[in-house]
Amino acid sequence: MRRPDVDTPRALLVALVAVCAVSLLFAGTMSSAAFGAFNAGWDGSSTVRDTAKEAGATPTVALETTAYAEADPSETVAFVVAPDDEYTDAEAERLRTFVEEGGTLVVAEDYGTVGNDLLADIGAETRFDGRTVRDLRHHGPTTAMPEATNVSDAETTDGVESIMLNYGTVLTGANGTVLVRTSSYAYLDTDDDGEADEGEPFRSYPVVAAEEVGSGRVVAVSDPSLFINTMQKRADNPRLVSGLVGDRETVLLDYSHSESQPPIRVALIHLRDSSAAQVGLGLFGLLVVGLRQSGRLHLPTLSSGRGEPASPGDGGGDGEAESIAEPNTHRREGGNHE
Repeated sequence: MRRPDVDTPRALLVALVAVCAVSLLFAGTMSSAAFGAFNAGWDGSSTVRDTAKEAGATPTVALETTAYAEADPSETVAFVVAPDDEYTDAEAERLRTFVEEGGTLVVAEDYGTVGNDLLADIGAETRFDGRTVRDLRHHGPTTAMPEATNVSDAETTDGVESIMLNYGTVLTGANGTVLVRTSSYAYLDTDDDGEADEGEPFRSYPVVAAEEVGSGRVVAVSDPSLFINTMQKRADNPRLVSGLVGDRETVLLDYSHSESQPPIRVALIHLRDSSAAQVGLGLFGLLVVGLRQSGRLHLPTLSSGRGEPASPGDGGGDGEAESIAEPNTHRREGGNHE
């Protein structure tokens, strides 16, 4: 029985290239950044995108604050979760204008200063305390995962009986509606020793609050961890996210001041937002098709023989077989994180 003609080295090379391409594609479309919209791991926030879709909204990842100027404020809710860098005055002004014209902005922070600075810049009076809140009676695996059980009767909290934090903080100066409070067994661990000491009184603290700014509103959430995938499985955290989305058409996920996003995702976002890039890509595609049809662009093919060129005929006859020439022009594949 004749063995099939296989060019083993070339087949192995093709397989290796395919594996590398798949690996690069995966790395270029997924993210390991904490709170990342494209991070499906335990510390990512890909679940929030899914929740937005289930609510009938269109989730949009924003890498620049100019996205606020392009959004319809009355139909958009924006999320800023644990921002890493400060917003410039011009950037903060875009967010403030968005809110004043009827938009809803959700700011989630715990220990950083960026969240408080942003709240001040957009005209909100609520602030994040910065100290870890613990609860001795109502909590998850540890007292640093308090289950906030005092929930106000509001449209945003419809169906929410409790939410769970994960080393979160509390809110101060809430000038509006407190949506969720801890139980009365909560305290602020000022010295971070994990114990309720003298000078750390038990009381019910606000952890989610909303206030009006202009025609819109700002919602402060005192723990960004509430939005990560693993915490979206705790208590009624996913219902709170659904309530924040409401019936709005667009969910704007602001990653303009967060860790880097997957490069391929970033490229697709820029392509979506750039008419010039779309036109350029279209022209490039037409050029490739034109060259291909004219015969001036040759794509590489695999030889079907083992060291000998394949015959265009049936391999029989007395004449010398005509070989299939390997092309000497190779087309370079174009290449390139929530």
